[in-house]
Amino acid sequence: MADVTMKNEVKPEIKVDGDSPSKLGEVEAFEDDNDLYVPSTEDGRTAWLVKVSDDMWKAWNDLYAKAPEGEPPLVIGKLRVYHPKPGGDPNKHEIQIRLKDSLPQNASLPKNYNLDVKSTSYNNTVVFSEKDLPGHRSQTFGNRVHNPSAKPTGLQTKTERYGPKKPGSYRTAIPKQTALAPIIVNEAVANPVEDDAALDFFKQSYTAALNAGNKAQFSETVRGINWHPTAAVPSFAFGSMTSKVGGKKGNKKVVKDKAVRLEKSQLLDKIQECFKDYQYWSLKALRNRLHQPEAYIKETLDEIATLVKSGDFVQNYKLKPDYLRLHEIQQSMVKEEMAPVKSETEDGTADEDMMDEDDDMGFEDVEMKPGL
Repeated sequence: MADVTMKNEVKPEIKVDGDSPSKLGEVEAFEDDNDLYVPSTEDGRTAWLVKVSDDMWKAWNDLYAKAPEGEPPLVIGKLRVYHPKPGGDPNKHEIQIRLKDSLPQNASLPKNYNLDVKSTSYNNTVVFSEKDLPGHRSQTFGNRVHNPSAKPTGLQTKTERYGPKKPGSYRTAIPKQTALAPIIVNEAVANPVEDDAALDFFKQSYTAALNAGNKAQFSETVRGINWHPTAAVPSFAFGSMTSKVGGKKGNKKVVKDKAVRLEKSQLLDKIQECFKDYQYWSLKALRNRLHQPEAYIKETLDEIATLVKSGDFVQNYKLKPDYLRLHEIQQSMVKEEMAPVKSETEDGTADEDMMDEDDDMGFEDVEMKPGL
């Protein structure tokens, strides 16, 4: 069988690229990576992580915010390490932070702090900072940039107006540069030394905390009226301090005097005493005499009396014969009359009782029309 040889022929108008690296690869190989700064370990620099008070942190943060750019680092204090005492542990040293007195931010703070060292080796703790990447600036807002070839800058996109759809999808307008701090090998807590400066600072903080917040102020006058619990003001009336100026000045309903609710046995005795005066009693008359709730009187009255449903004393109660014999009440000595309902203007309930009488007698409101 004859061998068949296939030959690949390339047309002269098609150019074949060789195995050379792409331009993108060349750019990525020689481009500086400014997004992340990692300190070199060759210089042997290390860092301390110290926990300070909130007031000291605010003072140092104010110093950092007001520090001019491009100037040498600002000295805020010194770290003093004492030699170990004879016979003591050579690995333990007394360490103090002494703040600089010339800085105004340190004026009110305690000047000396003892460091309580918690760790003297690397403990998987990393400190980093973040700032805007150099060479970038934020997008111009508003419609003051006139670029005919671009869309109007005053219009917001849906994402800019309502925010990102998913958490974590937000991208800042300016790229950030992250810089790692040197390796932390010592962790400590700064405690102020109890000297005169520390006591003065504590006194100022305590006074400021007492004076902070809302306060209640007591006044002996209300709206120009001198009113004091020990002073007697005859012209003072209930509601005059809270009523509106120029309000309605009508006849106010007199408040009833509330009576104490009697026990059931006491109420039974009171009702039986009433039937020694009159043979027939209405609920209204008993309520005026006993000063108890009408429903409570009716509930107790049904046990010892019966309701008259016909005759001259209709809708009045009469004591049952058994209770007459039990208490030796002679009907001949009791008035065979209905107990009168006294006027209740003194009790301040006349309007209410008149309304009850209208309901009992079946009065109805009739609208009078002219021409009838």
